[in-house]
Amino acid sequence: MSQKNKKLMLTLKDTQKARKNIQDLIIKTPIVPFSKNIFLKLENRQPVVNGFKIRGAANYMVSKNKENKSVITSALGTHGFAVGYVGKKLGIETTCFMPNNSPEVAIKKMKKLVDHIILTGDVFTKTEIAAEKFAKSKKTPFIHPYNDPMVIAGQGTIGLEILEQLPEVKNVYVPISGGGLASGIGLAIKSIDPKIKIIGVQPSAIHAMQTAISKGRITTVKNKKTLAEKLAINLNLKTQTFNLIKKYVDSFILVDEKDIRKAIKNIYQKTGEITEGSGAITLAAALKDKKRKGLSVCVISGGNIDKEKFKKIVGEK
Repeated sequence: MSQKNKKLMLTLKDTQKARKNIQDLIIKTPIVPFSKNIFLKLENRQPVVNGFKIRGAANYMVSKNKENKSVITSALGTHGFAVGYVGKKLGIETTCFMPNNSPEVAIKKMKKLVDHIILTGDVFTKTEIAAEKFAKSKKTPFIHPYNDPMVIAGQGTIGLEILEQLPEVKNVYVPISGGGLASGIGLAIKSIDPKIKIIGVQPSAIHAMQTAISKGRITTVKNKKTLAEKLAINLNLKTQTFNLIKKYVDSFILVDEKDIRKAIKNIYQKTGEITEGSGAITLAAALKDKKRKGLSVCVISGGNIDKEKFKKIVGEK
């Protein structure tokens, strides 16, 4: 079957506009050194949400604020937190759909931030479809976690910051789930300096986007458990980020579970930062990458991790 998804029309100007839209709702996160040539972009420092998703959600909701007084979304965690947090700031009612088997820590935090939470579907693709149908029936805007131009433009603001903070950067390692983050960062960075390498990172356990790119089409992959659970999704056949990833991501690196655990521990020991598997995975990829030359930035996408799980990982020998 041929790939039939539409091409998203996005330019650098969209990302620059997004930056102005979201400036009062986010912080410009720091880049800190991990080693001589590896630096960490700490999106786990974002307020309340503790992750990059606040950028895309904020851009969408600020852009549409005058016309929408309620929104619906679907999320595994951080995107939903972001929609809820921004909704409270802007006075917009929020509803989030989550899979039935979502981690308890994520459900608990979601309940504090969104106005309504609906648990449905045993895998995220089913949750996403249910949320979109519900939004359509209610004639309420659906904020897609990654398949929306305004969301992607918002995530791309990270790329603008990286170029300002570390102009000499040669490689940027980005975690990939649905591809909104890597699409946005890739577009922003490559529009300014096409020589900079964008490396997509996924867990070895499940890597839907890498599989789709290698096969030239979106296909279902077996859903396996991973510490980088927010990257463990299958792609909707309508996923529009496919074409952006194909255009802006130079290569992929797949990371084993033991290396994800080690990266979480290494980051904590070196910087004191609490990171989730879906964020720390980029450091594991950079350390594994034998082709890496020059200064590298690892996008640490979030820090939402169960406290007991984190304690266990950092205590391992």
